[in-house]
Amino acid sequence: MKDTLPDCYSARVRAAVAALGAVCALLGMVVVTGWRLHSIALVRLNPGLAPLQYNTAIGFAFAGLAVCGWACGRPSRISLLLGGFVALLGIATLGEHALRGSSGIDNLFAFGYVPADGMRIGQMPHGSALCLSLAGMAILWLTPGFFPRWRGAVIGTAASAILSMMAVALIGSALSRPGFFGWATLNILAIHTICGFAALGAGLLLIAWNCTLCPGERTPRWLPAALAAGMLTASLLLFLSLNARRNEDIIATVKAGAESVKHQVAARIGGRLTSITRMARRWEFSGGTPEPAWRADAANYVHDFPDLQALEWIDSSHIIRWIVPLAGNEAKLNLNLTLEANRKAAVERAERDHAPAITPIVTLFRGGLGCVIYVPISVNGRPDGFIAATLKMQHFLDACLPSTVATGEAIEFSQGGRVFYTRDAATPPARARWVAEDMIDMDGSVWTFRMWPTPELAAQLYSPLPVVVLIAGVLGSLLLGASCFFAQRWSREARATTRANLALQGALDTVRTLEGMLPICSCCKRVREDSGYWSQIDSYLSQHTNASLSHGYCPECAARAFKDFGYEVPESVNAEVAAGNFER
Repeated sequence: MKDTLPDCYSARVRAAVAALGAVCALLGMVVVTGWRLHSIALVRLNPGLAPLQYNTAIGFAFAGLAVCGWACGRPSRISLLLGGFVALLGIATLGEHALRGSSGIDNLFAFGYVPADGMRIGQMPHGSALCLSLAGMAILWLTPGFFPRWRGAVIGTAASAILSMMAVALIGSALSRPGFFGWATLNILAIHTICGFAALGAGLLLIAWNCTLCPGERTPRWLPAALAAGMLTASLLLFLSLNARRNEDIIATVKAGAESVKHQVAARIGGRLTSITRMARRWEFSGGTPEPAWRADAANYVHDFPDLQALEWIDSSHIIRWIVPLAGNEAKLNLNLTLEANRKAAVERAERDHAPAITPIVTLFRGGLGCVIYVPISVNGRPDGFIAATLKMQHFLDACLPSTVATGEAIEFSQGGRVFYTRDAATPPARARWVAEDMIDMDGSVWTFRMWPTPELAAQLYSPLPVVVLIAGVLGSLLLGASCFFAQRWSREARATTRANLALQGALDTVRTLEGMLPICSCCKRVREDSGYWSQIDSYLSQHTNASLSHGYCPECAARAFKDFGYEVPESVNAEVAAGNFER
């Protein structure tokens, strides 16, 4: 490539490229000024839109100036340095997104102060970083002698990808759909960001189009690849958007189930606390309860609440005195609770705060995992022991979470990493694609639960639309590229055929003109050539036509020759002479 733009660049093309580069550069400078002056209106046109980050604005300014330099016909090292800086800025930011870390480049030139949802302060989005990387590398590819054969294809394909991404971003902005650009963490790009990248991509496309356009052709040879790349980019972004939207819908369904589970468990635990507390308050009101009356009352509770494994009265010295039901719990009578750390801590907390306390998940005396609710009793201001309700987690949570609650979702409860309850958890959460996690605070005892759709529910919620769109986009891009390629090929062949036909027609016209102007001697029948030399007519025809000549006698000359040699003229010759089938 020359150090100036090729002759195929008309004044209009130069002016258009310069204008597009100037728009991009001016936009970047205005936004940089807005950041410096703390003018939010320049940084973010609308409070509902993401800001144009400082680094993106610098990239716009440098890339626009580089494009203007090329449009003015003076590509220089400064333009290449500007393009290299833009490419490095975009690639470094992409690396941050990929590694989910921070290299400090986001706030290297100015500290950002306008937050963007889902992004760190000052960090440009994925799409902006990718477009800056493509634009910077396209400017670098304009270097003289740098792969000249592929220059137009690389620059045109990069410009096509940028324009395609901006078209998708513009649709997302029009539909007010966060994340439509393809990444779930990316908000809608600001409208001035879209305009800046559109101007930059259009300028690069014009440069690539005109600097590689062959004489006599209307479209460059790389156009099929650029069209296919643009459509493939749009299809990929649409696939990512639809896939993110599908995942959001599934997660929303799982979270709705998690809210239902949290409400059900908290309500049932609250109900048990209220019931046991009411029982303790009756004890306090009556100044104590005889054992038969207490057992009858406790038996009613156990009967009404099957998830209660046992109700106990514990005296003020932390010794279990009464148990309902007694069958199967005989070994717990007269047991000192202070022998087990979790139970001891819960009893002491209930006694200190004079409020119900719940143990962490413990191993029950009769086997299995559960928790114990301790409600302190005080008679005339004097501690009179506790009422304890033992809940076996499997029975309790089975009663809380029938199949009608969070239907089709697997559930796992744990505490401190210890799993104490599962439902429909054939697929471990580590292998599940969509997991919702929440916590239930049981008076200081925190239960963590995770939920995810079972394979059956996942199959119902899973939509193949994103994959169908991607496959259709890939096939469509290949079809579009192939159609453009064959159209260009047929156009070239048609032009070549037309040129050959015109040349042949000219040759035929030339031959006809010579035949109409042949100077021939009226006596000897020689032909005068353009050089002035007189040739025999048979020699002339052999030289200037494709005809092959053979020699013989006409009937009249044959009769004369027979007579000259003294032979009798044959009857066949005399017949032909008499027929007169020749000019005399």
